[in-house]
Order: sequence, then structure tokens, then C-alpha cells
Amino acid sequence: MVSGSIWCASLLAVLLAFSIDGAVAQSEPPKPPALKQPIAADIDAGKVWDGRKLAPFKTMDNPGMVKADAADFMVPGDYVLGVTVNGQSRAYPTRYVWFHHAINDTFAASASNPEKHVAITYCSVCNTGICYNLTINGKTILVDFFGLYNGIVALCDRETEGVILQAEGRIINGPLMGTTLQSEPILDTTWEQWKQLHPDTLVMSPNTQFQRFYSSKEHPEPRGYDHFPAPYFQPTVTRGDLRLPPFDKVLGVALPASSGNTESAQRRAYPFRALKAAGGVVNETVGTTHIAVFYDPQSEAATALSANMGGKTLKFELRASDGNIGIFDTSTGTRWSIEGLGIAGKLKGKQLQRLDCHLSQWYGWSACFPDTTIYGTTDAPKPGNPFVKQESNTN
Repeated sequence: MVSGSIWCASLLAVLLAFSIDGAVAQSEPPKPPALKQPIAADIDAGKVWDGRKLAPFKTMDNPGMVKADAADFMVPGDYVLGVTVNGQSRAYPTRYVWFHHAINDTFAASASNPEKHVAITYCSVCNTGICYNLTINGKTILVDFFGLYNGIVALCDRETEGVILQAEGRIINGPLMGTTLQSEPILDTTWEQWKQLHPDTLVMSPNTQFQRFYSSKEHPEPRGYDHFPAPYFQPTVTRGDLRLPPFDKVLGVALPASSGNTESAQRRAYPFRALKAAGGVVNETVGTTHIAVFYDPQSEAATALSANMGGKTLKFELRASDGNIGIFDTSTGTRWSIEGLGIAGKLKGKQLQRLDCHLSQWYGWSACFPDTTIYGTTDAPKPGNPFVKQESNTN
């Protein structure tokens, strides 16, 4: 993993270099245009940073794909955002996607599902990778890079320029205001693990017009940060929560609404530290939702799943098997993958329901969802500026 200082240098090189269209970046950032109206009432418009004129980041549409056994440009430890749509698995290396921030891609129809258009979105600083369905009320949109809000990348609808909060999928202004994109399951993991889970996967090719901006195998893009790499991040943060350090990694989960929960989805954060302490498997009930959280300390991949299967609630544990440690349920002895697929035993081939979840740094998750609960503590939200100590250390 490359250090933050190396990445900062490379980012500055990108920002100060010739932009994609050949124009030289200006020494003084141009004044961004006013946000399109109307704007959601809960949004601090002054903290929405339009970086399109300053940063040369460009989204990618339908990139070329390579079969796994021909992907000599990949190494086992490369991090990828892996998705399976309509039975087709694809991996998007984060050392490419960090530059694009979003990949608009199309998956062919399957026997039971129509063609699907999705966006693979990624904020490397907040370590937030999310896949969104791009079809809204029967119409497909495309997304582009926009800037920042709450220290997380903001995207926009290409046609209307409505700003999309990447961590929420919510469009906050313009004619589509109030629309929230539907997320699809995604796994932020290593290329080695993704290939083991999906041997038939394709992987995004680096052969694009933007290749010179991609991180290399020797110096990959970091996966989450312990500080902001540029001065324009922090001013976009609207709120903080002092229950956890701002750059602690968490798995953020949206628990489905239920009669025993709340009228709307409830948010819950699972700190990586707590997942490690729990041994990589968490079984718990929140409201009436029975949850299983799986965490792999080697790949730092994590998922949240419904523990219900066939009307019964399963409990999971780690066991040694064939010299390896695996996830098993205590009722049937079935072995499960980190994605919740039964891979051996009585329930082989069965799939646990994957809950809406993604990785994040605490500062981003808590800013977007201030009422979030935290696994391992019953502490109420603790509003405050999490960056005060960091600032005082640099003065």
C-alpha cells in the first residue's frame, strides 16, 4: 500500500497537469456555477464543492473487459470492487476507479432479467464503493464526477446535472431531486479473493484513454485514509460525531424497515476494530432484523446479511476445515462464503439475503447518517468537530 504522502503528490500532479481536453489547469480555481434549483432543504449548499473545473476526473462508460486468466496486469493483492449482475461477475480495480469515481456499465439480459445499467461508484478517501442501478422510473441515466460533499465524492446526472450524494444515492437538486438510486450488492476485496469466489469473472482493462492517470501495481491507490489529502475536503464536512475517530473504518449497514424497528431504514455502523475483536463473525438482532456480519481480516472485506433462511434464524461461527478457517452455521453445518452463498453442506447453493451495506470511514458515514447506531456501544450520537485535534497538531 502506498503512503498518503505519495498519493498526495500524485494527486497534485494530476490537478496541475494538463486537463483531459488539453487545457492547462488555472492557478486560481474558477468560481463554480450556482447549484441548480431546487435544492433539498437539509443540504448546506455552501458546502457542496463543484470540482469539475479544477479536477480532471472523468467517468468511464462501458470499459473493456478481460477474462481473469488473461489479466496479467493484475496482482493477487490488488483491491477490486466486485459485482455480479444478471449472473455476470465483473471486477473493477480500485487503482483505476479512483480516478473515474464512477463507471457506467451495462450487463446483458439473462434468462430471467432484462438488460441492466449500473454505476460502480468509488470514493478512495472515504473508502466507499457502491454499485447503483441507473434506471429511474423506466429511464436510464448516466452519472459523472461532480465534486465533494461531507468529504465524500459527489456525482451528478449527466443530463440534468443534478448532484448525487455518492454515499446515499440521493439526488439533492434539479428536476430529479428527491430520487434515490437503488443500490446493488458489491464486494470491496482483493483480486485473489474475488477470483476464488468467481472464477469466471471478467476484470476491467487498463487500456483506456485515461490509463496515464491510473495508479500502478507497485504504487496502488490507498484503500481509505487517515487524513484528508487536500485542503478542500474538510470545508465540505457538515457535521461530526466524536464516538469514533473520524478515519476509523466501518461497515455501514442500512437495516430494512420493520414493525419492530423504525418507519424507515435504520443505519448501523460496524467498526473494523469491533469485527476483528469478534473474530470475524457477528450475530445480532436489531429490532426484528436478524443480522450476520462476516469480516475477512486478510482482505478486509466485510458484508452484512439477513440471518434468516427458510423461516429459521441461523447462527454463524468460524471453524477449522481442511486446514483453513471457514464460516459455518451451527444448525446445519453448511459452509458459507463471505457473500452469504452456501458452498458446502446441507444448504449448498442457497443464498442469504445481502443487506444494503458499504465500507466507509467513520467521518463520512456519521456525517451522512447522524442518527446511526454503532455495534458494540449504546452511546448516543456525540456531535462535535472531529478534526480539532488534528488541526492543533499541525499548528
